[in-house]
Amino acid sequence: MPYVEYACEGRLLFRTETTESAQFVPRVHEIVVIDDEPYQVVDVEYWARRLGSTDRRFVWPTVYVIPLSSEDWKLRLERRNLKVKPDGPPVRY
Repeated sequence: MPYVEYACEGRLLFRTETTESAQFVPRVHEIVVIDDEPYQVVDVEYWARRLGSTDRRFVWPTVYVIPLSSEDWKLRLERRNLKVKPDGPPVRY
């Protein structure tokens, strides 16, 4: 099975196992929360690796993240507040 690897500051944090049909790879500048700590995705590399004795290759993405400061994380959470919608349908002119 292919993997998605997460690395931070030159070291591998962890690896997640995926299926061939469903791989979740975060985009650049997306925020991921790892062990209750926010990280920002700065780069994604794709490596084709040989699996088994056959010539079959799987693409394993490596996601590079950097820690996000607590101030930036609070600002991002504040911006996520939803606006209150008025009751009823919209007024059309």
